[in-house]
Amino acid sequence: MRLGFNFTLPETYDMVRRMNAEGHIDYVELLIDNFLCVPPSELAEAFSCPVGFHIMFSRFLEEDRDTLRDFARRLRPYIDALNPIYVSDHCAYFTEHGRRLLFLGEFDYSRDYESAREKAEFWQNELGTKLLVENYPSIMFGGHEAPEFFEKLQQEIGTGVLFDASNAVCAYGNIGLPLERWDRVIASNRHFHVAGYRNSMIQPYVRLDTHAEALAPDTIEFLSSRRELFDKEGATMTYERDNEIHYDDIVADLSRLRAIFPKQQVSARELAIATA
Repeated sequence: MRLGFNFTLPETYDMVRRMNAEGHIDYVELLIDNFLCVPPSELAEAFSCPVGFHIMFSRFLEEDRDTLRDFARRLRPYIDALNPIYVSDHCAYFTEHGRRLLFLGEFDYSRDYESAREKAEFWQNELGTKLLVENYPSIMFGGHEAPEFFEKLQQEIGTGVLFDASNAVCAYGNIGLPLERWDRVIASNRHFHVAGYRNSMIQPYVRLDTHAEALAPDTIEFLSSRRELFDKEGATMTYERDNEIHYDDIVADLSRLRAIFPKQQVSARELAIATA
């Protein structure tokens, strides 16, 4: 298992390079939307370690085809120049009746399946590489259909899942979606996210995926209990921290992850598997 850190803002560049130099991380996940202003060659030169791409604002479920084509045209040179370990995106809604949502919105996995499948297949083809889509920290009971949705999408159009372990833990706390329902998704994918969460301020409490707290004990237990499903050739685990960014706290959480997933030498074969 390789551990990584999400690099979202330029001001954390020195910290991310330090984490890599000190051996706390093995790769960097770029929130690539934030760096499309940097020429691909310069961005490639900025990192001596492998990178993954996480897309934030394609809004591929909502945007029209021409807009997605234009976004893909801008993104493909970065894919070519940096050869990312993976390219991932958010499978969620950003707007409701034309109004921007404060938090990403979950969609109806049954009602919207055909539309989501068509959009994901189109977006993957435009990117010219395998697309991974991320699971949601469900707060509505329709989230019980999420594991089968991702499995079906994977089987029918060849997308993968960027499985977020802490999102699954949030969904379990919010709607009681059993964690074992995700086992087939974990077993059939190699790239993962994990972060801290907190409860909402008022009752009934909702677990919020904040990326601002230390890893919760139940998240650590979930990872530990399924270590053999997660830890495989080519596997990556990105630790996300977007707020309350303190170096020692981040390193402490990375050390907790490393205790579960001991560092192994990455072979040429493993690297080829990860980028396939």
